[in-house]
Amino acid sequence: MKQNQFLSVKTAEEAQAIFHEAVRPQPLGTQEVPLAEALGRVLADNVISRIDVPFFDRSNVDGYAVRAEDTFGAEETEPVTLQVTDEMIHTSVVPKIEVRSGMATPIATGGVIPRGADAVVMVEHTIPRNGSIEVLRSVPPGNAISFAGTDVAAGETVLHRRTVLTSRETGVLAAIGYDHVPVFRRPRVAILSTGDEIIPPGAAMAMGKIYDSNATIIADAVREIGCEPVRLGIVPDDEAQIRSTLEAAVADCDFVLLSGGTSKG
Repeated sequence: MKQNQFLSVKTAEEAQAIFHEAVRPQPLGTQEVPLAEALGRVLADNVISRIDVPFFDRSNVDGYAVRAEDTFGAEETEPVTLQVTDEMIHTSVVPKIEVRSGMATPIATGGVIPRGADAVVMVEHTIPRNGSIEVLRSVPPGNAISFAGTDVAAGETVLHRRTVLTSRETGVLAAIGYDHVPVFRRPRVAILSTGDEIIPPGAAMAMGKIYDSNATIIADAVREIGCEPVRLGIVPDDEAQIRSTLEAAVADCDFVLLSGGTSKG
């Protein structure tokens, strides 16, 4: 004899169809957040670099800034001698002395390439002499130089709208000087547990009671996907109280997740 007191079980496809029929996506709105708080957020707009990266022509090695043509023909058996200028280009130093023919300026990794130079000779490929160096290898123009804008050019779109920000993207944002980021507001997800038998973790256990583990699982799952969980606690099996709580949740949150009931109950 068929029993009608139980509900029929929906397939996963049927449940998804019901969900998509009932849910109408609404715009969340946007906000700006500090870069330090942007991890896991979703970009609300394309990000365009305002600067070149590198911002200037920089040396990739410790060595000497030179004119490449001055090194042509240099070999270990027949080195080329260049006079060393009085300037040492450390990082953050703006060069003042132009590198002229027959000259070389000491430069550190990351240093600004001085005027007149178009290549860098690695320090390992030189021998220091009194006020000069012997260059043991010739170098082509552009050797050991990162030119301005080779990583990112000013005006280039570096990140696109709807990108989820991981450590890679936040690093890019820092590299192009962004300290605030336009993101979509986090969806607020209300979480409500119902049942006379439900008690919160930490309460004294009693016969017929169970701890509310679902709310913790759901809240953490919601947080893992980038949403903001709003835990509304436990509501007893009272229709009026459940209704009023749900109405308040719908008014305040973007989504409501209800945990409670077994089978037809």
